Amino acid sequence: MRTEMFAHPMSFRRDPGAQAERLRAIGVDRVRLAYAYHGGRWLLTTSDPAAVVDFPPGRWFAPDGDAVAGGTPLPVLGDEATAAAKALIASGVAVTGWLVGLHQSHLATSRPELALCNAFGHRYRHALCPSQPEVVHYARSLVAETAEQPGVSGLELEAFGYLGWQHQSAHDKSGAQLRPADRWLLSLCFCGSCAARFAGAGLDAVETAARTRAALHAQLADPQPARTIAQDAVAALGQDQHDTVLAVRSQVTTDLVRTAAEASGGLPVSIRATGDPYACDGKSSDDLGALARAAGSLTVTNLAGDASALCRDLAAAGRTEGQVVAGWNLGAAQTHSEEELMDVARRVRSHGANALVLYAYDLAPAPRLQWLRHVPGDPVAGGPATQARQHDEQSEPAR
Repeated sequence: MRTEMFAHPMSFRRDPGAQAERLRAIGVDRVRLAYAYHGGRWLLTTSDPAAVVDFPPGRWFAPDGDAVAGGTPLPVLGDEATAAAKALIASGVAVTGWLVGLHQSHLATSRPELALCNAFGHRYRHALCPSQPEVVHYARSLVAETAEQPGVSGLELEAFGYLGWQHQSAHDKSGAQLRPADRWLLSLCFCGSCAARFAGAGLDAVETAARTRAALHAQLADPQPARTIAQDAVAALGQDQHDTVLAVRSQVTTDLVRTAAEASGGLPVSIRATGDPYACDGKSSDDLGALARAAGSLTVTNLAGDASALCRDLAAAGRTEGQVVAGWNLGAAQTHSEEELMDVARRVRSHGANALVLYAYDLAPAPRLQWLRHVPGDPVAGGPATQARQHDEQSEPAR
């Protein structure tokens, strides 16, 4: 089992060679390096300890072409990814281009008609709709351009599917008592393209939107305790409409991933995925078999620190024909000791994962990097019994 890390190219601004050597020395085989990323505000721990770095959404490489959505290009924020990849490869560390695809507020704000549109007609400025043809073209172009970058030997696709209402940005606030099903209902898209996909599946999008609004109004007015998300979602939409909505959204996501992966120029592609059909957190869901066939490999993560949830998704992913990689958060709030990390590594290895990818260089406390020297490397046959799938209440936003 390989040891890999997620990293942002801004972490290589100061002496990229030294950062690359640090990663090589602790046994990192590959870095999943952000070539396109949403906006963020990072408190750095390693390359420039205690530095607070703000950055807007966009891409960190300068391609010959332009990945555009509706004629609006994804902003080029610099060429740091190219410099970081060069240093990593020189140190013997392989590079996967990490793309946070549809979680792009610049594009969704500039072209709101391409953004997610909820049942109330409100547009979400942080997320593009995967059913829109122009968005699919943008995703495919972004993959193709990244695949051509020097040294990139694989692609990691995150946020290639439907994102949700719940999003940690712009000081989001709500005094309402929302159940997991309510957050999912608020995340349903009813843009013209999605409405057409619903109609093609025999669903009346107007009626479905009306049922969605009624359920949300009822919860806001008189909060009810949550049952399972499936029970509450079916109660809101009715069984037939609920099932059709899930099936359409699953197919839209698979179509997007397949189209994007076809533009990889033959490079290996892994899709950040989950078997949870209600997930709207940057992972593509829910048919893991279809996603594995579309991309070739699945990256299964739990960055919230729930090892049991990670293993449930790994068990489901292991039943597909795709290669599987596991992702875990090395941050102080999610991993409390080296012993805990080793336990997670053993569990991941027992599920047959090819690699453990840790999140993230320059966010986790720097001394923890030494723990990676002890992560077990050889695969172990067999694994724990599959556990019943549970919904994680969208606890892991796109990273």
